[in-house]
Amino acid sequence: MPQSVWKLRTRLILSRGQKLAIMTRPKKIALTVLSIVVLLWFADEYPALRFRGDAKFLGGPILGYRIKMRPIPFNQVGEYVFHFHGIPNEDMSLQLYAEGKSNENREELTHLDTTLDALLADQNGHVVCQASGMPRDGQNEHIWVVMSGMEAAFWHWNCVHMPLKSSVSYTLTLRISNVDPKTPHINLLPVLEGGQLDMP
Repeated sequence: MPQSVWKLRTRLILSRGQKLAIMTRPKKIALTVLSIVVLLWFADEYPALRFRGDAKFLGGPILGYRIKMRPIPFNQVGEYVFHFHGIPNEDMSLQLYAEGKSNENREELTHLDTTLDALLADQNGHVVCQASGMPRDGQNEHIWVVMSGMEAAFWHWNCVHMPLKSSVSYTLTLRISNVDPKTPHINLLPVLEGGQLDMP
């Protein structure tokens, strides 16, 4: 191949490469911007991407969210504090699951003089929920009610359907006192739940 033809071919290849580079740069920028937009959308739709705190985040926008904190001993006097931020913009309810217990253990769990206290406050000290009482049967604002089902859990009228915001930091304080000797030697698992899709 003559040298002049070789040089011409080389120039054409280089020219095409430069044009390709010029064309791909805007595409890369557009792709980067699109990726950021998609990431922000996912962070908004799936709060697990923005959640921070002393808990494990589970679930999603269809089946609902569960924010599980570390277990606390039911049969010991103590105070336990949890901090979190980026919680879903949902109405959430506090449940205290009785580890290893079910509806069959209702009698064992509802005749105790152990006192349970819960306080949920935001970053400005505003009280979102405050609950105190002993485990009992019935439904009033002075007791912790045992939720029926496969898993036994305590809930309180003052700490259900709480409207929480992702932009706010929260602190949950749980306190166990006046422990009844009959209190089972189990853990309570604090969980914030909400955001389930209402089925027709």
